[in-house]
Amino acid sequence: TGSLDGRRTRSSVAPWPAPAWGASSGVTEIGPSTGARQASERSSQAVMTLNEPADLENPFDDIAAEYETWYSTALGAFVIASEQEALLAAISGEAGRLLDVGAGTGWWSRLLAGHGFEVTALEPSPAMRRVAATRTGSGAIEWVTGIGEDLPFSDGRFDVVLIMTVLEFAAEPERVLAEAWRVVRPGGRLVLGYLDALSPWAALYRRLGDRGVVPWPRARFIRSEDPEAWLGRPADGSWSRVWLAPDATAPFDVADHAGRRAGNTAAFTVLSWRKP
Repeated sequence: TGSLDGRRTRSSVAPWPAPAWGASSGVTEIGPSTGARQASERSSQAVMTLNEPADLENPFDDIAAEYETWYSTALGAFVIASEQEALLAAISGEAGRLLDVGAGTGWWSRLLAGHGFEVTALEPSPAMRRVAATRTGSGAIEWVTGIGEDLPFSDGRFDVVLIMTVLEFAAEPERVLAEAWRVVRPGGRLVLGYLDALSPWAALYRRLGDRGVVPWPRARFIRSEDPEAWLGRPADGSWSRVWLAPDATAPFDVADHAGRRAGNTAAFTVLSWRKP
């Protein structure tokens, strides 16, 4: 997830933390192949790393219980519905095994399990996983301890790999993308959702970060050219949403259209890549 006071934090994000107030799983057995054994070793190393107090320092641990609260507000409901629309457009026609990297409290994992995907949710924060366990039930989603920079899975394991607002907090965003690309199968799809660096919302989050409001001191915002450069290939699909300002008032659809006409940069964009 970024760095502060010289200590790294690991990638862990769920949907979109509240703008003004914010955001014992085992490891999956991967199989007998050489790649699987290597993945299992990576998993063990990742879990040991997470247990080291000096390296844990996850910015979402202290806000896990309240992480999804904002979505019950009128503005939050509009924003998350807009994000959901973009994501569902990006994965239209996809099916099968899906990995949610930095799944947090499981917001997107629950949504996609409900759309028929076989979901594996990867999350390093024990606090986020504990909250997720109360909301996902048993058996619907497979929860795995791990980090985005070192995925504990064999090559080509998933049909879809999802990374939603994770790179903003990742210690090594290039490595997160490289690992995601490794575990998606040929013909599968990598889907990335991010908060745009030039949007009014990013300006608000930088201001909150300056004031020490968790988790924003650790955030770094990106543009589409960043993940495309890190992955070494242009995205083949892009869906942008949320042009309204963070202090917009209802009706939010009218405010959103006004923000787009005014030339606001969309706060949220989904990119996707089909793996050859």
